[in-house]
Order: sequence, then C-alpha cells, then structure tokens
Amino acid sequence: MVQLSTIDWDNVRLFLELTRRGSARSAAQALGMSHSTVVRRVERLESDLGARLFDRDFTGYRPTPAGQTLLDSALKAEEAILAADRQLHGSDASLSGEITLTMPDVLAYFFLMPELVTFTERYPDIDLKMLISYDVFDLSRREADIALRLYRQDHLPPEDLVGRKLQAVWSCYYASETYLESHDPHASDSTARWIGWGEDEPHPEWVRNSPFPDIPAYGYLNNAMLQARAVQCGFGLGTLPCLVGDALPGVVRIPGCEPYSNYNLWMLTHPDLRDTARHRVFREFVANLFRDRQDKIQGIPR
Repeated sequence: MVQLSTIDWDNVRLFLELTRRGSARSAAQALGMSHSTVVRRVERLESDLGARLFDRDFTGYRPTPAGQTLLDSALKAEEAILAADRQLHGSDASLSGEITLTMPDVLAYFFLMPELVTFTERYPDIDLKMLISYDVFDLSRREADIALRLYRQDHLPPEDLVGRKLQAVWSCYYASETYLESHDPHASDSTARWIGWGEDEPHPEWVRNSPFPDIPAYGYLNNAMLQARAVQCGFGLGTLPCLVGDALPGVVRIPGCEPYSNYNLWMLTHPDLRDTARHRVFREFVANLFRDRQDKIQGIPR
C-alpha cells in the first residue's frame, strides 16, 4: 500500500478528482483551477512518487497499475477524513455554523425563499448556504449537508442516506391567458403546441399521456424555470408544478385539466449529521413548512 504521509494531500485530492472525471479540463472546473495547473501538479506528483500514474490519450486520463495502487490508498484516506469530518459536525450541539442546502431552482424561487429568510432571522448564527441544482450531490463527501430532491413515485432515495418524504408534488397543464385566446387546445384543428423538454419526437410519452395527445411538442427547453417563463410568455402549453403555475401572473390551468402527481419530494442527509443541532432544527423547520402548506403543493384552491 502506498504511504501517503509524505505526499501533499492537495495533490492527492487533485489525483482523485482527475481519476473520477477522466479529464483534466473537467477536474480543473470542479476544483476551481486552471487546466495547466492540474496538468502541472499531476506531473509533480508523478515526479515525487517516481511513477507514472496515468495513461494519457485522446479519451482522457486512465490510471496505470501504479495509479490504481495510489487510488486504493487515497480512497481509504479520503473516506477516513470525510468520516471524521461528518462525525465532528454531527456532535455539534450549538445552533450555529454552516448548513449547505441543495435544491431545485423552482422550489427555491416559488416556494422556499421567503420561508428561508424567516429561518435565518430566527437563527442568526446559522449560516445558510444554498446550491441550486438538479444533480445528486454526494452527501457522504459533504458537497451538501441537506438535499431536497424529487424522485418518481416508483423510486426511492439511496439507502445510505437518512430520508424523509415531505410531500407528493402535484402538477397540472398550464398556458397563458392570451395564448389560449388564440390557440384552443380543445379544438379539432388546434394550432396549439406543447413546449418540449428536448425529446427527438413531437409526441413523446408525456404528450401521449396528456389530455391533448395529438398536439405536438416544439422546442428544447430542458429546465423547469425556463419552461415556466416560456408558458408565461405564450410559447405554448406546458406542464408545471402547481406551486409554480398557480403563482405565475397571466398563467391559468388549461380548462378541463386536473392536477396529477408522479413525483415525491424528499429531504435527505447523511446519517452522521442527523443529530447535529443546527441540521435537526433546519430539517424540522422545513418539514413543518411543507406540512402546513400542503394545499399549495397539491394545487388545491384556497
């Protein structure tokens, strides 16, 4: 096993990132450094160890046998450090310190932001860091402490995380009022169109399962915020979470359409962080918020 005590840990972190991504450019972006810095530091690490760690070709970086040996040791060292970090944070009993929350943009903009302001006013010593993403952050590596994530109702979150299902998220079919005046989707010769998510066909499965299966999808708008704005501007018909569509001025549910649900919203964290006071208080705050506002999420008129 390679001994890591004489190796610069920053270079080992770089080595791990390059191994995971297989590209110096991708590793550089992830680490916030230049491509040339990544290449130079890998070469320095190889020089320090007296071994070639990667085979380099047009496909990227692939570990050599020596690189694989280092990888085995580096992964064990990384996990030990991350475990210690999680346990130390998990034993924190004070209502202060940082919480890193990751969530989809539509959830932050249309639902959570005013409430998160209330939370920070209530707990001024807790520093809330928010990361907008649809990606699954690695909670074991503390890329985030708490994740709000949507899973299809026939899927469950990873088993190694502590999870709480907050709500079923309801959606409906929406359009702008002005768009419906000119494009009646109920008409036999309708000129309406669905706003596409980027499929290669005009009638993907979600269109075929909609109330208007003969209306084609148009465009490539693969982001929920972009879809919402496009509906509001009259780009076409769209499917939106009720908490988004019902909040957009000038946007209405398409007449005759009822809300439906095929996703659940989960709040996830790593088991080592579940007893940390600030994380526990924040999770309870979010859980209570979703419980109290379930009508808005389900699209039930008040």
